[in-house]
Amino acid sequence: MTNVFNRAAGIFLLSAVTLISGCSKSDNPVTGAVSQLSSESRPKHYEIRSGIVHFEPMNVMGVSTTTETLYFDDYGRKEAKETVTETNVMGMKTYEHRMEITDGDYALSFELKKTVNGKDETSKEATKTDMRQMREMALMMSKAIDVNELKKNFDYREEGTEEIAGVTGRKYSVALNKEQPDARVFGVMYKNIVLKSEMGDITMRASKIEENAAVPASKFEVPAGYTIKEVNLAEEMEKSGMGETEE
Repeated sequence: MTNVFNRAAGIFLLSAVTLISGCSKSDNPVTGAVSQLSSESRPKHYEIRSGIVHFEPMNVMGVSTTTETLYFDDYGRKEAKETVTETNVMGMKTYEHRMEITDGDYALSFELKKTVNGKDETSKEATKTDMRQMREMALMMSKAIDVNELKKNFDYREEGTEEIAGVTGRKYSVALNKEQPDARVFGVMYKNIVLKSEMGDITMRASKIEENAAVPASKFEVPAGYTIKEVNLAEEMEKSGMGETEE
């Protein structure tokens, strides 16, 4: 279940950073934006109807390499992340090909292929998470959020522009710990699509973007032969400790 929780936490963090970098100086953009998330007409995530974004292979500490491709349609209301990770740790070689799909109110995660030292260990189970709970939590939190204060706390900075994959995006940075303002996360956003993120020695950078591409419907579907397991996000957060409160 760790993958499910990590994905939810990642979505939450990315949403916060995107909110900071994307908001104008309007008075109350947060509540309005998050309120739309609870309505049936969900807002556009990106300013392009559909697209495919290819990212450069990302090497982590010389032991693993991950290559990611992002597919989206309907302005990002449908989104799929395809990742291939190859790891070699002390002679144990692992290959993992995964899909993570967000479509409407649900997120789906499953393996397409997994091998360990050449042995097939692919799971034919997809986890399905109801993301409406996350949006309700975001709505509750938004009532207490002031975007200008949020920018101040994260020491948000506009860093000019940068060309990535042949397009010019807006560069920004945030400090996730205000006590360490020099330990910053840098990003480049193009039409609300994050094309580059950099934290320390880890950089994720787009190599190619296909705007308004015809994305195959199969990228947003679970393959035949898989079972789907429903996951309760609130229960998983409770198990992880995020649902606990101090007395």
